[in-house]
Amino acid sequence: MALARIDWPRNDQHWYRILTAPLSFWHHIPWLPACNKELDRTGYLECFQLVLRACNANIVGAFGLTILHDIAAMREWITEDDVVSFGRAALDAGARTDHCDDILKSTPLGWACRWGKLKLVLLLLDYGADPHENDAEPWAQPLAWAQKMGHADIVSVLTQRSESTST
Repeated sequence: MALARIDWPRNDQHWYRILTAPLSFWHHIPWLPACNKELDRTGYLECFQLVLRACNANIVGAFGLTILHDIAAMREWITEDDVVSFGRAALDAGARTDHCDDILKSTPLGWACRWGKLKLVLLLLDYGADPHENDAEPWAQPLAWAQKMGHADIVSVLTQRSESTST
């Protein structure tokens, strides 16, 4: 009901914090006294989708982050299936995969590789993310992140994708 009363333009920067709010899964943070793992997790995604309908999925927040960067950095108490659901919702709403942030100089794919989100890596690749990112700094390319952080499963996926696109 409140979203219908907000008259910000779809590209207004104020949307960014509201868009990222459902990503935290507050009631599932293990060390919080209010932690309630029995709470239905689907409400977070539903709220996220409501906000996505009201704003542009490509709003850039602080440090050049996009919603896909934040999704790639979702914390360990959030399942990979939840991460993929949020990623798919953002991608279906038009989120771009090619924006580099100001912190790690990486795209959302680079962030997913850094944080070890294999299922999100696969999703981003399926939606057309560039597995090579030849224009990026060598240390900020997806394969470099996966190698540096020791995510052998992601290294394997990126290597296979590279081999299949080069033949």
